[in-house]
Amino acid sequence: MAADLLLPLMDLPGVTESVMGARERVDALLWDRSLRTKGAALRKDVAIQNARASAAIDGIDIALTAWATGDAFDDSPIGHAAAGVWRLEQSLPEQIGIWSVAPMQSLARMHSLVARDVVADPDRLGRPRDSDEVDDPLRIKSLPDVASMKVRLAGLAQVTTTESAAPAMVEAAVVHGELVALRPFEWGSALVARAASRVVLAQRGLDPDLLLMTDAAIYSIGRPAYVDAVRAYLSGTPDGVARWIRFCAESCAVGARLSIDRLAELD
Repeated sequence: MAADLLLPLMDLPGVTESVMGARERVDALLWDRSLRTKGAALRKDVAIQNARASAAIDGIDIALTAWATGDAFDDSPIGHAAAGVWRLEQSLPEQIGIWSVAPMQSLARMHSLVARDVVADPDRLGRPRDSDEVDDPLRIKSLPDVASMKVRLAGLAQVTTTESAAPAMVEAAVVHGELVALRPFEWGSALVARAASRVVLAQRGLDPDLLLMTDAAIYSIGRPAYVDAVRAYLSGTPDGVARWIRFCAESCAVGARLSIDRLAELD
């Protein structure tokens, strides 16, 4: 049996407490009885909120009302990018089943959707980069070379297809962190990373109906705090990795609160 590489992360400073605390917030959302009648409406709103927030984190900052009306998807470079983010968001339910057996296929599909109208060469859609020329909207700068990236990407695929006793939030945090760190695609890696983390939360059963506003939560917490947490993960130190996982747990907790607040507002 393959070693459980994720479970030891629960022993890092503050990880167990932050993950368990966030789980209580998520459960409060999922146990809300009003989901029986308002769940579909909430899911629609969550999709718009998360798509808009994830795009804005990467600099594709368009008013929420424009996402709701479709005006965000005009015939301009930023409109094309926004349309790709929306395609990615809409594809997440179908990615859940694919991810459990073929995570790299799922990543390729997600990238093809989000980058279709942005990447000039269609042959690069869904394919890991073969150079160090990448878009870096978060200004992370530190970038693994192509050979290292491909080795770590293969390792990530192995980790995500190996059964783990670690909570879903831990696995989602590692997937998110690794993809942002590796930037496997020339454009859109962080967008795919945030989407993939939500797929993991759904596939592992924590958020099966994609009701958490995790990306909206990251946007609410703030881009500087997000980038600092990413850089902590990139350090590779136990404290840095712990800080990142705690940040991801916080985004789940805040995302649950945002969804609960929105649920209360729905008719």
